[in-house]
Amino acid sequence: MYEQEAKKHTEEHAGKSLDDMEKKLMDPVPQFVPQHLLCPLTKKVFVDPVRTVYGTVYERKAIEEHLKQHKHDPLAGPGHELEMSVLMSDWNMKKMNLFADVGSLGFGAAFEMWWVVWLLAALVVLFCTLDVWYFLRAGAVILRAWFQPPVWDITGEQVITGRVTPHDIDMCHMNNARYLRECDFARFSLYMRNGVFKAVWALGGNMVVAATTIRYRRALCIGEAYDLCSRIVTWDDKAFFLEQRFVSTKDRLVCAVMYCKQSVIRCSPDKILQHLCKRKVR
Repeated sequence: MYEQEAKKHTEEHAGKSLDDMEKKLMDPVPQFVPQHLLCPLTKKVFVDPVRTVYGTVYERKAIEEHLKQHKHDPLAGPGHELEMSVLMSDWNMKKMNLFADVGSLGFGAAFEMWWVVWLLAALVVLFCTLDVWYFLRAGAVILRAWFQPPVWDITGEQVITGRVTPHDIDMCHMNNARYLRECDFARFSLYMRNGVFKAVWALGGNMVVAATTIRYRRALCIGEAYDLCSRIVTWDDKAFFLEQRFVSTKDRLVCAVMYCKQSVIRCSPDKILQHLCKRKVR
């Protein structure tokens, strides 16, 4: 069986030259490629174009093969002497071929390239107009809290660990505004774990920060780890009141304390608590 297949293959290909096999294996040049991007000798798109002293452009291998037998420019004709040493790479032609290569990729590949360009442009616009990292981290905090054990006590304390990074500092210590930002993420996690967020969504309400006050006792330096302790202290008919403390893990000193008034819109803390009490409370 093997000998028959080998004999058949030999009969089919033994009489064919390498050029014939190349033509069969390679796709023909697309019709939309301009003629000036094709080598006049090979009739193929330039790969390594060279320019002669007469201004004509050829594929390097093709013109070198020609000059081995003839000493003149193929297009200029006899009388126009040409040597290999005067051939110069044509960089402009190479640049133009880049666009031809994109066109020869076909609609699917070209569409994929434009899709990547549009995606990068959209990301640039987003990062220039929005605080993208804030929203990404908020989503990550909420998703993480979803899978953490719930806080059954509405006034129970939640502790989140953190560390001062180079992105947080000014003058080698944590920027004042960063304390408020970290408190935002800690509240998101707390409300997810104690069920307040779920209750607000179920009741069609919303929550906004109405007021904050913070006291800075000691700076948190770059690289220093801390615990952010958050808890609901009390509430009235319109808002929850929270305490959030930054405690250094190095010496357990309270470095900052923030108090926050979280107003409830289109709902009330009493309705939220009534909704939460439908489940078992420990």
